[in-house]
Amino acid sequence: MARPHAARAVAVGAAAVLAATVLGTTPAAAATANVTDATFVWGLNGYAQVGIFGPWTYKDLTGTASILTGSVSGGAQTAYAVDPVPATSMPPSTPQKTPNAVRFTAGTGTVDPATGAGKLTFTGSYTVNAYPPQFNAPNEIYKNPVVTVAADGSGSLSVEYSLGAGTDISGNPTSAQDFGRLTLVTYDAGSLSGLSATGFRVTPDYQGVQVDVPDGTAQTRGCAGGTGWWGSWSPDFVKTVPTSIRPHFYSTGCGGNQDYKPPLPFDIGYTVATTPEQPQPSANEQDVRVTVPEKEQPGEFVWTIDGGNGLVDLGTAKAAGDHYLATGSINPVRVTDTRAGAPTWSVSAQVSDFSANGTSFDGKYLGWAPKATENSGGAVAGAAVASGFDGGTGLKQPATLGSAALDHAKGSVLLGADLQLKVPASVGAGTYDATLTLTALS
Repeated sequence: MARPHAARAVAVGAAAVLAATVLGTTPAAAATANVTDATFVWGLNGYAQVGIFGPWTYKDLTGTASILTGSVSGGAQTAYAVDPVPATSMPPSTPQKTPNAVRFTAGTGTVDPATGAGKLTFTGSYTVNAYPPQFNAPNEIYKNPVVTVAADGSGSLSVEYSLGAGTDISGNPTSAQDFGRLTLVTYDAGSLSGLSATGFRVTPDYQGVQVDVPDGTAQTRGCAGGTGWWGSWSPDFVKTVPTSIRPHFYSTGCGGNQDYKPPLPFDIGYTVATTPEQPQPSANEQDVRVTVPEKEQPGEFVWTIDGGNGLVDLGTAKAAGDHYLATGSINPVRVTDTRAGAPTWSVSAQVSDFSANGTSFDGKYLGWAPKATENSGGAVAGAAVASGFDGGTGLKQPATLGSAALDHAKGSVLLGADLQLKVPASVGAGTYDATLTLTALS
């Protein structure tokens, strides 16, 4: 019986397709930027500027924290100024004094300069005490502030808050306490002011904020005297700290020092790299932009026949009524295409007539069923071709083993085919050979 064998053909042609996109300009959108040099300046509240015994003491600074000493304590700082009551809780004076404040530098995080939205983290701590040293009141330690701001201006200020050992308001000794990270103040939408490319000011919430303290003096929630203010710092903070310092942060009466308890505004500064503004085209002009990509490597188109030899042995045909039947498989063909532009390609085959010792039969009696495996290159197998014994020309006419369309994925495929040979029973006995010629086009 016939023994077809495969022969290689040479791939022909290769074409690359290049494309460029022309884009009209569009307005640049605001974007969040990373910052590493943010500053945070805050004077706590007006109560800390006067106190019962005088301005609160700032001390024991760590990290990037420093103190700006205002004229309330004989200093001359002018970097942080706030308006007096009723604009803020800063006590009024003539001339108006400047507050003591703490300043952090080298803050890191993100900020959207168009809205102020972002999150900034500062490293370091400062300690305050509302009483003279002889009272041995516990120190309040504010550490590692974090400022968050949403696009609408709302947000929060939190710190790692702790108290040192000391004596409480009743004269009882108290041990040091660490409360972890607490939210000191929050602020609603629209709380930002003075927004610019280099910073903004935030006015925290206080007026009308309710807090139900677990012990001690209940919150006053109605005031006719003074400013009429009543309120609280963040309720979680106020309810967590002990009664020895809690009254500094919520309303326990009306007028007088009660008007100085709301948190003062705090200032945020930063530097954001800016892109020079592009000139706007006039009414009769259009900007045109094109991006030219890096030169794409040409790649290659390679195809080889897998297998140890070029012989496809269909074995000995078996009688099947009015014909003989033999089956087998071609040696698979590996096609790899990494060319720029991913042009189309195809591999086809055509068989010769089968011959043996001066006798022959028509090659149309050979048919196949192609298949594509290990396919990472977007290839598709060719259509099945029936043996000409059942009608048609079989593989006597060229037939596609596999192909790939334009813009296919770069990669490879293993093309194979199951062969079926059906020849008339009248064909004489013998060992027949034919040649299956493969051709690659691209």
